Amino acid sequence: MGQVVIGTAGHIDHGKTSLVKALTGINTDRLLEEKQRGMTIDLGFAHLTESITIIDVPGHEKFIRNMAAGAANIHFGLLVIAADDGIMPQTHEHLDILTLLGVKKGIVALTKIDLVHDDEWLELVELDITDLLEKQGFEIELIHRINNLTGDGVNELKTNIISMANQFSTVSLSSQFRMNVDRVFSKTGFGTVATGTVQNGLAKNGDEIEILPSGIKTKIRGIQTHGGLTDSVKSGDRAAINLANVKSINLTRGTVLATPGCLQKTNRILANISMTSSTNWIIKNNQRLRFHIGTAEVLGRASGGRLEQSQSGNLIIDLESPVSVVMDDRFVIRSYSPMETIAGGVILDPFPVLKWKVLRDRIDSIPVEPQKRFEYLINEDWKKPKTKNEWQSLFFISKTKIDKWTDKLKCYETQNGLIYTDSGLKKAENEIISFFNISYEKNSFRSVLSSDGILTQVKWSDNWLIFVLKTMIGKGTLSEEKGGFSLSGYQPKFSQKDLIDLEKIESIVNQSGYEPILLKEIISTSGFNPKRVGDLIHLLFAQGKVENLGNQFWLNRPNLDNVLSDISNYFRSKDELTVADFKNITGLSRKTAIPLLEYLDKNHFTVRHENVRVKGETLNG
Repeated sequence: MGQVVIGTAGHIDHGKTSLVKALTGINTDRLLEEKQRGMTIDLGFAHLTESITIIDVPGHEKFIRNMAAGAANIHFGLLVIAADDGIMPQTHEHLDILTLLGVKKGIVALTKIDLVHDDEWLELVELDITDLLEKQGFEIELIHRINNLTGDGVNELKTNIISMANQFSTVSLSSQFRMNVDRVFSKTGFGTVATGTVQNGLAKNGDEIEILPSGIKTKIRGIQTHGGLTDSVKSGDRAAINLANVKSINLTRGTVLATPGCLQKTNRILANISMTSSTNWIIKNNQRLRFHIGTAEVLGRASGGRLEQSQSGNLIIDLESPVSVVMDDRFVIRSYSPMETIAGGVILDPFPVLKWKVLRDRIDSIPVEPQKRFEYLINEDWKKPKTKNEWQSLFFISKTKIDKWTDKLKCYETQNGLIYTDSGLKKAENEIISFFNISYEKNSFRSVLSSDGILTQVKWSDNWLIFVLKTMIGKGTLSEEKGGFSLSGYQPKFSQKDLIDLEKIESIVNQSGYEPILLKEIISTSGFNPKRVGDLIHLLFAQGKVENLGNQFWLNRPNLDNVLSDISNYFRSKDELTVADFKNITGLSRKTAIPLLEYLDKNHFTVRHENVRVKGETLNG
């Protein structure tokens, strides 16, 4: 059996801590103030068996934030209700927190029955409890009556807890390690120790670990579980992890320990919010709220809608401090002041960095169900596809599950691992065709568009653009040309004036001979405006009549071919070419010889070794 964590829940002074002590023999009130005041302030931990941990949480309304931190790490609830009081305000709030965080099963302990001498009263309290839990969707194994004076009922409760735990098995959704820290302390001779319940994966002694959201990396120097040393901990285990060379100041409740690189920090999330059925609060646009995410409490503002009692909907949450979360993490929302539990949420997208106009539509349309959301995001984010590994990290699920989803959706994978659908590829091809048509309408001379120019406009990922362009070339939709790509079959239409101007620009370049000519000199000689010259020179380039040497230098293509022929002849008898040799061959000055030599190097006609050049692989190739 894997480890199981049981969390207490209930109103202050209903006997949670004394019940835990009766079950385990451990007093979880470790703070002096707790012992002096006779009330639990912070989380307490006790071991029922080697496999079962009980977290004792505070009942007082002032410490509900600590209760929420404890509830983030538990599998079952132990709802403690005093027989003489019955259901009280914090009973409701604790139950809300449990169910909002997805904890919907447990056991009820009806304590202090020694104070009640009326069986009808006890039966009435039990009916109230059953009715409340049914309304909340909280499934209970049994209601155990506990006599605080004699201890009657404790053994039966313990047996029930062990039986329930034996039937439970934790499932790690991801192989990557993740643990929300709920307590940090320093131990003499050991250093900093962080405790929590392992949510995912496996960690071993000596493993590198990342502290988030700070991003500090360290190593595990020791692990304990249930007070004993162990070599590793896995999903569901309570763990105390000793971290090397880390001060306790770098760790607090709310930080996350994880496999390095598997999580990122974020200040904005898109989430589905469900209001409680008992709250009178209304979440309004840009309202400041308290968000209990994992074991952290973070202030933030919700926007994108308005929610009232029992309503649910998607909202954008901007947090004042960064958190490290993944898809489908659950959290609790409390009002800013006075503090009350008003809603719960589930993260639909931890990195919604889209423009607000696009985000506005996404708020209304993104599905809550994970697989449908995966399909939605793949189809919506077709401009920047992700790899399977990236999808795994985002949803924090196994490769097996991602494979199952992609198979069901009939997804494909590029050589670089990008996942896409036929629908996404079709949208991409249509956008490229549209981009070419718009570009041709603006400037019919530039039939060839560079990949850099296309990327700047469409704003896709590099690998995706390259894949789409190659696919379109394979289908015959695009043609690959020198300097870029053109739409297959496109023929620019020229007026008589265009042809005359084109001939004039070509003549100016031709007249420079072997001498590379600067664009500004072509502009000055022609008398045309810079844009007109740019359009015409690029058309000549597309036609293969001129060559762009870089740094605004241009050369007539036949003259460049002559230079290449002269250089090839030179290397038949010589192994090395100096700048002086090149100047002698071409008759160029150093000012124009250097740009031409750099062009030859860049295109592998020559290879530079310090101050000389040797023959390159493409010369005569």
